[in-house]
Amino acid sequence: MMNNCHQQLSDRELLDLIKEDDKKAFEEIYSRYWDFLMQLAMKLLQSKQKAEDMAQEIFISFYNRRHKFELTVSLRAYFSQALKFKVMNEFRSQVVRDTYSRHIRYVYTYAVNTSCHAYETKELAYHISRSINLLPEKCRQAFLLSRSEDLSYKDISGQLNISVSTVEKHISKALKFLKTNACLQ
Repeated sequence: MMNNCHQQLSDRELLDLIKEDDKKAFEEIYSRYWDFLMQLAMKLLQSKQKAEDMAQEIFISFYNRRHKFELTVSLRAYFSQALKFKVMNEFRSQVVRDTYSRHIRYVYTYAVNTSCHAYETKELAYHISRSINLLPEKCRQAFLLSRSEDLSYKDISGQLNISVSTVEKHISKALKFLKTNACLQ
């Protein structure tokens, strides 16, 4: 019977009662605007769960502010505006979360790739060094003088007392050996 009485009251009258902690008045406002808020939320969010959560949050906020609440527009307009602000905040928050998530994935991928790349580089350097040490003495010396010291074939031939063509053969042999041997290990 009392609830039926609340159904006859205007939103403004119900709001005055809500300010006096009349729970039945709040229940009436809730029942009047729940479906409206849900339909609007569903249209904006395309998710029933998110729409219910958001509508519930709006009613909780409304109830918590009931003593200070001043109605300057209709309750329909108030709930509609409150929902639009909540949806915009949700979208902004989602953009921040997505951006952060992409950043974390990028940093993680970069770190993994960098550490993998560093590991692979270290491994390759180890295998190349091991393979160079397997070269015959003169061949290894000619190769190291060419690659490490950046000497010309003529300078290497003078330093090792061998002909330029022999230096060419040693370096060619070393490169062939390294291509097959360092990659296979």
